[in-house]
Amino acid sequence: MQAEESENRELDGSSHAAKALLAELCALSGQVAASPPVLELQFGAVLTHTAVEDGPGGPCLSISARLPAQRGEGYAAPAWQGEGIRFGGLDCMWHADEGCHIAVRRIALARLGDERSLMDAILETADMAQAWHGSMALDQPPAC
Repeated sequence: MQAEESENRELDGSSHAAKALLAELCALSGQVAASPPVLELQFGAVLTHTAVEDGPGGPCLSISARLPAQRGEGYAAPAWQGEGIRFGGLDCMWHADEGCHIAVRRIALARLGDERSLMDAILETADMAQAWHGSMALDQPPAC
């Protein structure tokens, strides 16, 4: 039956369809799909966790990107550590317990039309978080 399914399955904007896709992706990557499923993917030094949230604005894909701790010269610890900032659609925070930065992006499921757009959103979030993190390492303002 899987051979009859399209390679790039369409999503209907519902949390049920997105959760089913995340559970399938968890299984394909050898992860145990929790309920609700959380897909964990590593892109270089960035670790992402992706889940579906049902919020007041409707269901959304929530992608968190855990950035590596940067220790060494040239890195300025942010003065806003306890506050968080916004950077190009990311909510950026300092995780004091882990000693690293976390970036979170939420995307309405209605904006994700298919499996490929969901995977692209995860990869784009990792890239955006990496760019934000790199700008801090250079002590430069983040590029928009």
